[in-house]
Amino acid sequence: IFVGVFLLVAFVGQCQKKVLFVGNSYTQVNNLPQMVSQVAASMGDEIEYQSNTPGGCTFAQHCGNQSMTLIRQGDWDVVVLQEQSQYPSFPPSQVANEVFPYAARLVASVYANSPCAEPMFYMTWGRKNGDAMNAASYPVLGTYEGMDSMIYVRYMYMASANDASVCPVGRVWRYLRNNYPAIKLYQND
Repeated sequence: IFVGVFLLVAFVGQCQKKVLFVGNSYTQVNNLPQMVSQVAASMGDEIEYQSNTPGGCTFAQHCGNQSMTLIRQGDWDVVVLQEQSQYPSFPPSQVANEVFPYAARLVASVYANSPCAEPMFYMTWGRKNGDAMNAASYPVLGTYEGMDSMIYVRYMYMASANDASVCPVGRVWRYLRNNYPAIKLYQND
């Protein structure tokens, strides 16, 4: 979670910012928005934030819930978008139908209501041992490396296709996993 805090503060930038966090438990656990605000404050910056982070929420669900209402309020400097943890790793046709169109809809709404805002995809990470539940239908998900690689590719695509940025938390997570294996990055869900 600290990796996410420091990367988000670095990407959000300096001075006073209005930031909206749209996600689920990966954003809400440990109150990531508040932690980002506190780290920014420790560096002399101010972040005013709001969030909508119901557990397990997908981009499709965010397109029809309080997130869209908050986005439409406008006047945001940064809108952080985090998809449900498994969805970006799913088979290509499923991601093309269930993730990409909703990511595009969210980003389009950000630009329509806050033309100078920066939509920022919060890249998540693979599960500790992959996604065993879905590996039978899509074998690449059977390992952390396979799942994490799919997440990386899909978040990078969403950013490129939607003229948005990426906060590469998943890449830093992988670096820490590979280079500092004694650090406990996972907690029980």
